[in-house]
Order: sequence, then C-alpha cells, then structure tokens
Amino acid sequence: MDIKIILGAIAAFLALFSSYLYIKDIFRGNTKPHTYTWLIWSIVTTIAFCGQWVSAGGPGSWATGVAAIVTIFTLFLSLKGKYGTKDITNFDKICLVLAIISILPWLLSKSILWSVILATLIDLIAFFPTMRKTWNAPKSESLGSMYVDAVKHGLSTFSMSNYSLITLIYPLSVLATKFVIISEIILLRKRQK
Repeated sequence: MDIKIILGAIAAFLALFSSYLYIKDIFRGNTKPHTYTWLIWSIVTTIAFCGQWVSAGGPGSWATGVAAIVTIFTLFLSLKGKYGTKDITNFDKICLVLAIISILPWLLSKSILWSVILATLIDLIAFFPTMRKTWNAPKSESLGSMYVDAVKHGLSTFSMSNYSLITLIYPLSVLATKFVIISEIILLRKRQK
C-alpha cells in the first residue's frame, strides 16, 4: 500500500478525532465556537478542499474534506445560543466583512490558484476573532483538538499526491496558525495560574 494513502487515511482519521474532541468540549460547555470564525471557515475549507481535489491532491485532500464537513456542523452548533459565543465585537464584524470582500477577486478571476490563495488568506483573517476570544478566555478553546489538528495538517501535507502551491498553501498556513493558537492558549493558561 502506498505510504501517501496511509498518511492520508491517518490525517482524515485525525480530522475526525480532533473534531470529536472539539465537539465533545462544546457539548460539555468547555468550548464556545465563535460564529463568525466558523462561518468563514466553512466557506474557505470547502474551497480549499475543492482546490486540492481538482489539483490532484489525492489522499492529502481527504483530511480537508472531512474538516469541511465537520466545520459546517460546528458552524450550526455555534449558532445555537447555549453552544456558541455571544462575544462578538466590531473587530469581529470587520474581519467578517474583509473575508467576504476578499471572495470578490476570486469570483471575478475564476482561477483555482487564486481561489485557494484567497481562501487561505480569508482563513487567516477568520483566526483573528478566535484569537481575540482566546486572549480574553483561554479556556474557551479545546487545546487537545488543536494539538491533533496540527498533526493532521502536517500529515495531510506529506500525503499530497501532487505538491504545488494549490495543494500546500492551505494546510501549511493552517498548521502555522494552529501553532500560534496553541502557544497563546498555553501561555495564557500558565499566566492565569
């Protein structure tokens, strides 16, 4: 069996497992997903998966596909008052507007490369409301799911059938932001103690 298939399957499993950890924390009341962040992520993860799939990402795209489905589910959970955060600021609204505006060049260009680049940039913008929320409430995010998610993106990168900007920019940028959020959570939780 091809090593890329094995790594892709493990990455897809880790996508499910990290989502399980995150959703379990939501139902326990330990994690409050930020609605604006998850709305943006639902759109861009789906775009990133489509870009990886049509660009022959192969097994490396499986984890992104699983993540797209679970991200949409998490968005619906965040819309329910008892699960999602009500901590929405003007800064969060600006991030949402910027993310929506940044879709326009992609719609005009009709390019898979620009679709994935813009989706990745939008995804990075979407991290800001969650990072702001985490700064104010470091226990409002699931650290365990962040760790598993970071490993998932690392494995999905190595399991791509075709290495190109289209297939790699999204998982590598998300991996970098996961490290930032993990560091933020650890630092702030230590400071609170």
